[in-house]
Amino acid sequence: MGKMALGYGSEFHLLRWTGRHRNEFDKRVKELLHIDNISWVDFDFDKGKDIPDKELVGLSFLENEPNYQELLSNWKKEWPQKGNSMNWDLIGYTIQNGIKTWILIEAKAHLGELSQSSGASENSLLKIEKTLLKTAENNRIAIIEDNPWTEKYYQLANRIYVLDLLKRSGIKSKLVNIYFIGDMISKNRKSPQNIKEWSDEIKKMKKYLNIENSELIDIENLYLEVDK
Repeated sequence: MGKMALGYGSEFHLLRWTGRHRNEFDKRVKELLHIDNISWVDFDFDKGKDIPDKELVGLSFLENEPNYQELLSNWKKEWPQKGNSMNWDLIGYTIQNGIKTWILIEAKAHLGELSQSSGASENSLLKIEKTLLKTAENNRIAIIEDNPWTEKYYQLANRIYVLDLLKRSGIKSKLVNIYFIGDMISKNRKSPQNIKEWSDEIKKMKKYLNIENSELIDIENLYLEVDK
């Protein structure tokens, strides 16, 4: 978690919506997922930071799941344990008919947040590439040769891996990508001012990853205007 911008950016707006507009935020998420309840997991504290909070990292939020040790063992085999792990913007869960489903939230406010590469070392990159290839196979996706999942849209690719890992461990989960509309525009950032500006770029992302027609990946998009 970098330093939070004041008045703009996905972290700032997500904090606003979950803090000052919590009822409306929960309503939007529940309507999107067709659920009637949702509980959110608190962040940890970190005294060493200016804002003494720490994002939920990796898979530690699953530590009370019955299959956690098996899940953790597979994760350590399949994914590098050095360097940056998955940082989650928000995590929650819902219980429907006695079945628990984890809700993994990623928030974006400008187009630059969509595209990123892994930045991993050579050894780590080889492991990641092998794991992402297996993830694609598990979900009947053919990775296009000129579109490696580690070079562009890497964050979404590794979130797809987490969804697949949880599924293999008998843990239900969904990924919700929140796209904020109307954030600040500047020379260095293009912030969509309507749904179409987001959806055009999301289509490019899905085409690159070749997941346009995938029915096995549970991903939903939620569009929130920063001032409505």
